[in-house]
Amino acid sequence: MKQRYALNNEHYTALKIRGHKHLCKDCGSIFVDRFNTLDLCSKMTNRLRCKIQQLSLTKPFKHIAREYKLSVTTIEKIALAYIREKDSQHIMYSPEVLGIDEAHLNGSIRCVLTDINEHLLFEMLPKRDKQTVINYLDSLPDSNNIKIVTMDMYRPYREAVYECLPDAAIVIDKFHVVKLINDVLSDYKKTLCKQLPAAEKKEINSVQKALNTNRKDLTANQNKKLGYIYSKYPELKMAYDLKEEFREIYECTNRRAAVLKYTKWSRKVKQNFSPYISITETVNRWSLEIFNYFDHPYTNGVTEAINGCIKAIARDGKGYSFEILRGKVLYGQAYKTKAIFSYNKFSPTVHYVTGHSTRSSLNMIQNLMNSYKQISGADIDRLKLGLF
Repeated sequence: MKQRYALNNEHYTALKIRGHKHLCKDCGSIFVDRFNTLDLCSKMTNRLRCKIQQLSLTKPFKHIAREYKLSVTTIEKIALAYIREKDSQHIMYSPEVLGIDEAHLNGSIRCVLTDINEHLLFEMLPKRDKQTVINYLDSLPDSNNIKIVTMDMYRPYREAVYECLPDAAIVIDKFHVVKLINDVLSDYKKTLCKQLPAAEKKEINSVQKALNTNRKDLTANQNKKLGYIYSKYPELKMAYDLKEEFREIYECTNRRAAVLKYTKWSRKVKQNFSPYISITETVNRWSLEIFNYFDHPYTNGVTEAINGCIKAIARDGKGYSFEILRGKVLYGQAYKTKAIFSYNKFSPTVHYVTGHSTRSSLNMIQNLMNSYKQISGADIDRLKLGLF
């Protein structure tokens, strides 16, 4: 019989092993010799199976299959059994600061939970509906340890947290709050352009980047271009100035000052610029959670960054089942080292993001240095909005 065997140089060879067949005189059954180093069910050495188990959590299945001359189905079966073994050993806990977000993966929306303080992926759920989140939060031991939950403005998340964690403070990610006004400004610019001839439309479109840039970050050339546009379209200057005033709310050092600044801003909007009224309505609906940021200055930046890495893994192995993808990102350090930006600093701080494991696994960081280093689209948007 031929057995596949992994060598130290990562190649394989086929070993022909002569096993003895035996006949039981009592029952007539035929059986063969057993070898401790072999997995007879799959005609594979235990060493190779162990190697594939380790690689399956960090490499695309098709790469492993090509390297060891096996089928992708075989790799998937080995990985799935290994992931289920890991699940059986998994110890649940409740982080002090929990991040909740969603990731669009292979046509489905998955709920992603992170440990914000430890920069770890905490769990990935198959759905993001209220009941799924409630069921998971109820299963956590010592859930009263969760003091803060960061999220975007998705109502089922808020309802689930208030039902399961009534003492936890919900903090809305300020990136999503400021993004509201940037989106409305962009829509207003498009509406304005529709009323103009092609030449003037081109002029306004040429300052799109400047309109999305914070005033303090504008270059001399951008200021010059904006000054010219403002002289022709003063309503666009009003829109930009109000956008900047709204963003500056997050520069306040305490909740009271932030609420006061927002109140003045909303009055000005109602009096002078109706396109932004929809923003005041949204902020009013989420005011408690939005202004909680000034008591608990946490953001969902870690979750957004990890989401970008999870999406990259899903793209590398298009067709992964939810169970496989979840196992890879939880147990395989599969969302690799990348730069995670701090909202409170102007330069990125590097955190080494590892998989769902104990602290002892951090020594594996060195092995991850050559993996995904690209900055996700969400991070780039954050840079444009000046939220760091």
